[in-house]
Amino acid sequence: MQYTFPDTWSVRIFVALCRKHGVRPYRYPRQRRTTVMVRVRQRAFEATVAAEFRTLHRELIGYFEEMVDHLIAGAMRGDGDDETLEQRQIGR
Repeated sequence: MQYTFPDTWSVRIFVALCRKHGVRPYRYPRQRRTTVMVRVRQRAFEATVAAEFRTLHRELIGYFEEMVDHLIAGAMRGDGDDETLEQRQIGR
């Protein structure tokens, strides 16, 4: 099975979980660093490793969002809300 992740943090969590459950992840030559291959029984893997990964990934995203908000508000004394960006017309 092939898994592709949005970032290297996700890859690291996935690889650690695979190894924790006795699965040996690998990558073919020239595959991107965000792609991980595993040889497993899909149903059992999805019920254990992939389910645990989804839970941890949600926690990771939540943690990153909190930290970014904290850094923007505290260190930059600013507002990073992209909903309030000015709308400009293209070509003017």
